[in-house]
Amino acid sequence: MYTILVVDDEAIVCQGIKEFLEISDLSITQVLIASNGYEALDYLRMESIDLVLTDIQMDGMNGIELMESILSEKPDIPVVVISAHDEFEYAQKCIRLGARDYLIKPVQLSQLTKVVGAELSNRHKKYKRLLEESLKLKFSMTGMLSLRSYILNEVIAGSLDKADDYLFIFEQIGLKFEGPYYLLLVTELSWGRPGDEGEAIQKLRDRNLLKYATVNIIEETLADWNAVAFYGQGNQIITIMQFSEADYTERDQENVAKMNLIGKKIVTHIQTYLHLEAVVGISSLRLGLHNLPESYRDSAKAVKWHALYDNHNVFYAEDFSLKEAAVQVNWQEKTEQLAQKMRTGKSLEGVQDGIQCFISDISPVFDSNDSTAGIPLSIAYRVYTVLLEMKETIGEKYKELDPIMYFRFPLTGSEIKYRLFIFLVEAAELIHASLMDHDQAIIQQAIEYIRWNFRNKGLKIQDIADHVHLSPNYLSYLFKQIVGETVWEFVTRLRLEEARYLLVNTQKKRYEIADEVGYESPEHFSRVFKRYYGESPNSLRES
Repeated sequence: MYTILVVDDEAIVCQGIKEFLEISDLSITQVLIASNGYEALDYLRMESIDLVLTDIQMDGMNGIELMESILSEKPDIPVVVISAHDEFEYAQKCIRLGARDYLIKPVQLSQLTKVVGAELSNRHKKYKRLLEESLKLKFSMTGMLSLRSYILNEVIAGSLDKADDYLFIFEQIGLKFEGPYYLLLVTELSWGRPGDEGEAIQKLRDRNLLKYATVNIIEETLADWNAVAFYGQGNQIITIMQFSEADYTERDQENVAKMNLIGKKIVTHIQTYLHLEAVVGISSLRLGLHNLPESYRDSAKAVKWHALYDNHNVFYAEDFSLKEAAVQVNWQEKTEQLAQKMRTGKSLEGVQDGIQCFISDISPVFDSNDSTAGIPLSIAYRVYTVLLEMKETIGEKYKELDPIMYFRFPLTGSEIKYRLFIFLVEAAELIHASLMDHDQAIIQQAIEYIRWNFRNKGLKIQDIADHVHLSPNYLSYLFKQIVGETVWEFVTRLRLEEARYLLVNTQKKRYEIADEVGYESPEHFSRVFKRYYGESPNSLRES
C-alpha cells in the first residue's frame, strides 16, 4: 500500500490527479497534495512517501529546488515531473536530479497510470531486495553484534532466567561466562538539551555513533578485566564484569575502591575523547548469572542519584540508600521524580507505593501553616501538566482532575494531605490505564519526542519512528488511528500554536518566529499560518 505526494500550485490539477489515482487499481492508500516545494518538504519529512509527482514552475520553492532537496535528504524517493514546459533543457536538468520520468501537461491518464504503476512496482522490488539483504545481515558480524546486545538485554531483564539453553546461546555468539561472581555497570550518556551550554545532540545517527564509540572506550578501559559491554535502552551502555573465587575473597573495601576507580576512568575517558558527560552506576558483586537482573536494577537506580548529587558521576549501589537521598532532596525535586515515575511506570502498584513514600517524605509540608495550600497545589499542578502532555492518548478524562476543581479551599493540613494523596492516585491510575495499551504507550512516546523536537527544521518522521522503534509507515498509520490527525498535522499544530503565542506576546519579527518554530521560509510560514487560523501573522499582531 502506497502514499503518493502531488505537488502543483494549480489546485485543480492536484485535485484531478488525486481523484484519479485514488480510484485506480494501484494499491494506493492515500494521495497527499502540496501547493509548493516548502509544503512538500513538510510532508516528506513528516509522512512516509513512496512517490512524488511534481510541477516545475511554482511560487516559493520550485520543482527543481524541491528535487535538489529530495536528492540531498531522501534520495531513495522516486520523483516524476509533470510540467507544461517541454524544453529539452528542463527535462535534462530534471533527469540529472534523479527524475524517473518527465510528463508534459496535459498528461494522458493512461500514461500517468503506466508511469506511476511502474515506479511503485520498482519500489516494491527494491523493498523486497532490501529485506532479503537485511536477513543475510543477521549472519554477518554486524548482525551478530546486534544479536549479542539483544540476548544480553534479555538476560538482564530476567527473560532467560528459566531457559536451560542460554549457556549454549552464549557459545553461539562468542560469549563465555564463567564467573562465578558478577558485577554490572550502567553508563548513561548525556546528549544535552536545547538551551544548555553547548549543542544538544539530536540526530539519531550521531547518537548511535557516539554509543558505538562509548562501547569501544569502555572495552579499552577494561581491557585487563573480564568484561563485556553492550547497548542498553536509550542512552545506556551496560557492562558485565565477572570475577573468580580468588577475586571475590579479596577485602570488600578494596573491591569497592577498584570499582569506583574504574567508574571514574570510564567517565573521564568518555569526556576526554567524546566530549560527553556520563554517569556510571555500579552494582554490588553477586553470585551467579541469575542475579544479573537485580544487579541491573541496582546500578540503573544508582545512576538516577546523579539528579540528587549532581557533583558526582560515579555511584556505587551500596554507598547510598534511598532514604538518605530522600532526606536531602526538596519537594520540587521529589515531585519531578514522582511525575517521571507516573509517566514511565509499568507497574501501577509500584507507582502507588511511590505515592505513599512521596506523601510520607513531604509530610512536614502539611504541618506548615504558610504552605499547606501553596505547595500541595503546586505539586498537583505539576502532575496535571503530565496529564495535559498525554491528553491525546488519555482523552477528556484529564479534565476531571483539574486541581482548582479538585481542591476546595479552605482545608486543614490533614485534609489537604488526604486530598493530595487521592489526587495523585487517581492521576496515576488514569496514566497507567493509557500506558497499558501498548499502541497508546508508543504513540505517547512519539508525542513526547515531537513536543521536544518540533522546532527543529530537520525533524523527520524517520527520526520519530527510530525513537519508538517502528517503521515510518506503521507509525503514520498508528498515529492517525489514535490521535486522529497525521504526524505532519500534529507537528504543524504545535508549530503554529507556538508561533501564535510568540506573535501575541513578543516583539519578534515574522521571519524570526518562522525560523524559531521550524519553518524554512517566512513566506511559507505565513501561508500555512493564514490557512490554519484564517488570518495572516501581521493581521493577528495588528488586531
